[in-house]
Amino acid sequence: MQSDVEEINIEKAVELVNSDKSIFVWIGGPTDTPLAELLKIDDRKVVDANPFDLLSNDTYPKQLLSYKKPIFVCHHGLASYELLRELTKNNVGGYSLEGGIAAIRNRA
Repeated sequence: MQSDVEEINIEKAVELVNSDKSIFVWIGGPTDTPLAELLKIDDRKVVDANPFDLLSNDTYPKQLLSYKKPIFVCHHGLASYELLRELTKNNVGGYSLEGGIAAIRNRA
């Protein structure tokens, strides 16, 4: 079965975020390394979001709607992938970052 979820690698993700075409959405809960610091990008280009808020049309962060495809990031890439599968059912687009923050840490 083919999934509608698009995964994106870190290089393309940073390019999109730096060009102001997207934004990183951290959904993994507390982490010991802030995503913006790890990627050496402006911390305003990363927002934290509660997965339950993302799934609710009433609480979906309105700032994310201004981006055609926000980039969802979690610890290992699995939670963001599954979350995005549910969001696409509600016609909300986005990318799941391949490997999540774990892949970014391994790259550094």
